[in-house]
Amino acid sequence: MIERKTFIDFGNNQDHSIDYLLGIFEDARATTLQRVEGISTEELHWQYAEGWNTIGVLLSHIIAIGHCFRITCIEERDLTEEEGKQWNPSMEMGQYIPQLITDQPIDFYWSELEISQVKLFNAIKKIDKDKFLKKDEGFNMAWTLYHAAEDEVHHRGQISILRKLYKARTLSS
Repeated sequence: MIERKTFIDFGNNQDHSIDYLLGIFEDARATTLQRVEGISTEELHWQYAEGWNTIGVLLSHIIAIGHCFRITCIEERDLTEEEGKQWNPSMEMGQYIPQLITDQPIDFYWSELEISQVKLFNAIKKIDKDKFLKKDEGFNMAWTLYHAAEDEVHHRGQISILRKLYKARTLSS
């Protein structure tokens, strides 16, 4: 079972704010993984109704958020054409939901979540305090990265609801 760390280590990075932010990301991810641990492939890709997200689609979105925030906000560059083709459907979901339902097993998503998080953490650790706090178009990097963690927590709530709907639907059939 995935365990949550209930202590955020400080002093690992040049700024305690970075340590705190990474602690938030780590806890958000651990809790997300707890919610999907042991999920079947059928439940992972089950759709409550046409046009609804699946748990797999939401995990794809969480993966894409990590990559896109790292690339556009930390690396400060546009997605390449290849990156856009890879990540934009998962960022937008909506019309792309049918192509995002892949029948991949949970291990695929766990691996991709790990890759995304490691790359994001490595990029965050390189941010200096000035870049972290610099105000740009009404927000700063600290808020942007907090929002990425908040987005995962929001979608984890949707995952929990979908799991309850799946169980209710399968019990009534």
